[in-house]
Amino acid sequence: MKFSKRWLEEMLGDSVELALLLERLTLAGLEVDGTESLEAIDKLVVGRVITVEPHPDADKLRVCQVDDGHETLQIVCGAPNVRAELRVAVAQIGCKLPGGLKIRKSKLRGVESHGMLCSTAELGLGNDHDGIMELAVDLQPGTPVAQVLAIPDTVVDIDLTPNRGDCFSLLGVAREVATFTRLPFDEPVVAACDADADHPFRAAVAAPEAAPVFTSRVIEGINPDAETPLWMIERLRRSGVRAIHPVVDITNYVMLEYGQPLHGYDLDKLAGNIDVRFASGDESLTLLDGKSITPDSDTLLITDESGAIGLAGIMGGESTSVTDGTRNIVFEAAFFAPAGMAGKARRYGMHTDASLRFERGVDPAGQVRAQERAAALLVAIAGGRCAPIQVVSAPEHVPARTPVTLRVARLEKVLGVAVDHTSVSEVFARLGFEFDVTEDGWSVEPPSFRFDISIEEDLIEEVARVYGYDRIPTIKAYSQTALVPSTESRISEERLRDAMSAIGYSESISYSFVDPDDHAALGLAPAGPELVNPISRELSVMRGTLLCGLLKAAAHNLARQRDSVRMFEFGHVFSDDGEPGKFAAVAVGRFYPEQWGEPGRAIDFFDIKSDLQRMLALSNADDEFTYESFVTESLHPGQAASVLRNGEPIGFIGALHPSVATRFEIDAPCFVFEVDADAAFSAKLSESAPISRFPQVRRDVAVLVDESVAAGDIVATARSAGGALLKAVRVFDVYQGKGIEPGLKSIALGLILLDSSRTLLDEDADRVVHKVIDSLLQIHGAKLRE
Repeated sequence: MKFSKRWLEEMLGDSVELALLLERLTLAGLEVDGTESLEAIDKLVVGRVITVEPHPDADKLRVCQVDDGHETLQIVCGAPNVRAELRVAVAQIGCKLPGGLKIRKSKLRGVESHGMLCSTAELGLGNDHDGIMELAVDLQPGTPVAQVLAIPDTVVDIDLTPNRGDCFSLLGVAREVATFTRLPFDEPVVAACDADADHPFRAAVAAPEAAPVFTSRVIEGINPDAETPLWMIERLRRSGVRAIHPVVDITNYVMLEYGQPLHGYDLDKLAGNIDVRFASGDESLTLLDGKSITPDSDTLLITDESGAIGLAGIMGGESTSVTDGTRNIVFEAAFFAPAGMAGKARRYGMHTDASLRFERGVDPAGQVRAQERAAALLVAIAGGRCAPIQVVSAPEHVPARTPVTLRVARLEKVLGVAVDHTSVSEVFARLGFEFDVTEDGWSVEPPSFRFDISIEEDLIEEVARVYGYDRIPTIKAYSQTALVPSTESRISEERLRDAMSAIGYSESISYSFVDPDDHAALGLAPAGPELVNPISRELSVMRGTLLCGLLKAAAHNLARQRDSVRMFEFGHVFSDDGEPGKFAAVAVGRFYPEQWGEPGRAIDFFDIKSDLQRMLALSNADDEFTYESFVTESLHPGQAASVLRNGEPIGFIGALHPSVATRFEIDAPCFVFEVDADAAFSAKLSESAPISRFPQVRRDVAVLVDESVAAGDIVATARSAGGALLKAVRVFDVYQGKGIEPGLKSIALGLILLDSSRTLLDEDADRVVHKVIDSLLQIHGAKLRE
């Protein structure tokens, strides 16, 4: 929220040094995002245009005689709104404008010009280049423009946390500054406007639980030609609000000043009285921004006999909008329940200053004060006669401000320091809290504008921040540290992360919600639940696989000239059955870094399979893992496999299909795997055994099998047939080509034999080899290759 320092000081009734103000705001928890200094411009004064004559050699230029309070200046001007008796901002010779332009005596098409009549854009006060800035007609020529514009000034921009809705106003900020600077501060009292008009207009509330307080006031006979005064325009501009129309500007001004949103209706456009009710679900509404919507049945509407005329607390409707011809208006100021307002503006793609305040909660006791302030400003600016304020309220639905108990013992335990009881009472008094001192602490009743005070810890926070965080000493805490149980039955994520990092992978942490179209295109798992209120369409479903995020991250890196990307992620996926943990990886690009010692080649299927096998081997149960052919549209045919443990599927591995890779903007062969973390990384306990004193024996066997037979099946059969003496089976060659019949392939096995109690004889080794060959012949139709 932005505000003018001079405006704040006017409300405080005293000036505050800028550095002190920024420090106190920060200590109050109102983070200062930045400041903007507005400096006075020398030789910039109010001028009175005496005469305006056409330029002799230019149709669009005018030759003006201008009284600057000391002399009459001849100034050539091209603004279409320049006219006699207009009060303007005159930049005299030697004036340096904010854009760096220095005013000098000059000739424009042969006519001398001794200054410049300035627009708001040229003074750095806006973007309007179409005409010169018009000042109030009662200003005396020669008055410094800085004095008229209340300059110098500083615009302060603060960032508010959601719980401090009371500080979305100058009044709320002033309370905080007064509290932290010990300045005396009295709540502003607004004099009641004379109610000398009588009008039959009435308002009704059909949903009091959503609108416990609703006030309305008719003001008749305002001057449609009235204009918003410059001082108000400037205060609005410095608060980030653009001036539109006196009625609209006043509602914005009071909202910024007191934190109470208001809305103005053109009384002559209303069809009967106003009723506040929930939408029927099938009615349409065109809003002030021209957008047409069909409000849901849980949305609160402002209606008249013609139907919906506004979204309550968010935006008014176009049909009753205030225009330049408006003469009679109705001001609305209400308290809408924060729970009913939450998320409504966002649902319809809007975010307004009013909805921001209503969602966080406005003061339910501030509506009449805001009405009186708005009426007083409008009558002063545009005239008119005020009718009495009508109040429709349902006290049983207004938030009750129940006392909150603060115990001395609890305060000292949480803060870690004893705070003098008198100081605590002083804090509550400075904050404007009503309180009673009790036997063991305080009973505090927070004011109506402090929605965030409801439990004991809220009061402790208030004491801490007002007493001063810097006055609370740092105390080193000591505690006994319990040893965390360590298990050997599961491979820890830390060990797996270290292992993946050691072989060149980087960890990725991606969003749990993904683009449903990307997820469907990947097709490797059903998408999780759809979000009710997503951030965007591209992040609207919970992920059913980690690969969506990994592939996006890989594409992001490849687009930035990374020639090799290897990434992994641990995380949960989401389905109707729960949130299982998964472990996934993606590899794409070069296998080796670019170098002279090895020929360059791309990562292939066996590289990523080798990486997965290294991780699975940490479980001490690598003989339990097998691979089977896996067919899916998302993975490349012939380069995809299911990962099984003891015959049960636990994941998959493969090359991403080119069509899927293209969707993710990856134009190189890309390899992925994903396994269930619990199933893959449960570990077998290690068993120690003495190293055999006897030598091992190796026998090599080559067999011919059908090319469809997997090498893994050959190894499994050999292990089963070899018995206790067969310690390992290694595939050291697979060959197809010259000398091998078409449709067959040669697989060469290294059989490692060992007996830890004796030296094996040739007869022992031959017996095992014959058993292996016989099993391969019977089960796989293998032939011994000579």
